[in-house]
Amino acid sequence: MKSTHLAMLRCPVCAAAMQADEVGKSCRCTGARSHAYDFARSGYLNLTRPGEGEGDLREAIRARTLFLSAGYYAPLSNEINNVLQEFGAKAVLDAGCGEGYYTNRMAKDRTVLGVDLSRAGIDAAAKQAKQKGTDAAFVVGSIFSLPIADATCDVVTNLFAPCCESEFARVLKDGGYLILVGAGERHLMGLKQVLYENPYLNPGRADLPTKMQELDCRRLAYTVTVEGREAIDALFSMTPYYWRTSEADRAKLNNIQTLKTELDFDIFIYQKGDQQ
Repeated sequence: MKSTHLAMLRCPVCAAAMQADEVGKSCRCTGARSHAYDFARSGYLNLTRPGEGEGDLREAIRARTLFLSAGYYAPLSNEINNVLQEFGAKAVLDAGCGEGYYTNRMAKDRTVLGVDLSRAGIDAAAKQAKQKGTDAAFVVGSIFSLPIADATCDVVTNLFAPCCESEFARVLKDGGYLILVGAGERHLMGLKQVLYENPYLNPGRADLPTKMQELDCRRLAYTVTVEGREAIDALFSMTPYYWRTSEADRAKLNNIQTLKTELDFDIFIYQKGDQQ
């Protein structure tokens, strides 16, 4: 983890700044108690506090990694990177980064830090960063109590994860940007047409910011063909339908080897005002 990443962090216990040791195996805060945290073998830091939960389990992370690595969501990732380029972002926080697919693709000529409550997700993300040689760094932490120092981020990205406006505003610099992504109304309609007799339109995100200024809402929509049962099952398992679908409806996927479906994304862009 580089010094530019450490400069974005704060101790989850006392909110003091963080410093790495000389050999880079741990870091301590600069507070009176000098709280210490060890780097995991894959390179991430665990900055959670007791009672904050666990996040996604390893099986869910494995399925999402398998599906995303096939490139089906690459156009969305490219669009996010284009927005970051528009804003000239140098310090980016990916809040709720999961397995780090988007985070690692953001980390080119900028400081990018991914935070998620899933230790399995952060471990997978850190390993991918090493394998691909990206400069992204990763921390296990809650987006509702971010281990990030005040006013250190040019941009916060929040892709399909819960939105915590107060925390995002705290870590953003004045005039900084928040990029939110949610499912558009026809997202995965092809999948729902297989599963349900009466497929429905998605209602859109219900947790949009109320105090930041909305600058733009962009739609990205295209159609993909998902090949193979493994990829189709991985896609299904990373959706909310996985938990809401009956066994009888789930069984409809058993005979499907090819799935053609729409991907539909809403991209919201907000800006933090000077008074927030």
